[in-house]
Amino acid sequence: KAAVKEAMGGCLFIDEAYALIDAGSGVGTHGDTFSQEAMRTLLTEVENNRTNLMVVLGGYKDKMGRLMRADEGLARRFPNRLHLEDYSPSELAQICEMAARQRHQREFEPGLCEKLSKYIENFHWRDIPLQNAGLAINLTEQALD
Repeated sequence: KAAVKEAMGGCLFIDEAYALIDAGSGVGTHGDTFSQEAMRTLLTEVENNRTNLMVVLGGYKDKMGRLMRADEGLARRFPNRLHLEDYSPSELAQICEMAARQRHQREFEPGLCEKLSKYIENFHWRDIPLQNAGLAINLTEQALD
């Protein structure tokens, strides 16, 4: 409720919003009581503050679909969907380069970004979600630590 109050007049972004429900049972059943209460509070606040609060629920497409199916009130209160395309290997390499510069004050050698892009491209054959910029940050952190 404090997060909603702080966001009044603006936007509340909830990343990985599906964490607000018990993954196996949905809202309102025998799942985690805190999660259920958080979801009920969110739905009530969204309903009661339509003109003063924007809430954006973020997360992976398949998990967000399960979240929306878990409670009919969610789909009704959050009718708009925006799908962001996955980052390309080249874009992920650029994120690595930016993270190295901003977090570690390190510059990539010439050609490294292209080599890293090809390395990341090899992840396509594995079951690793490339769309997550966290992959780029983690690669950079591991390489520079």
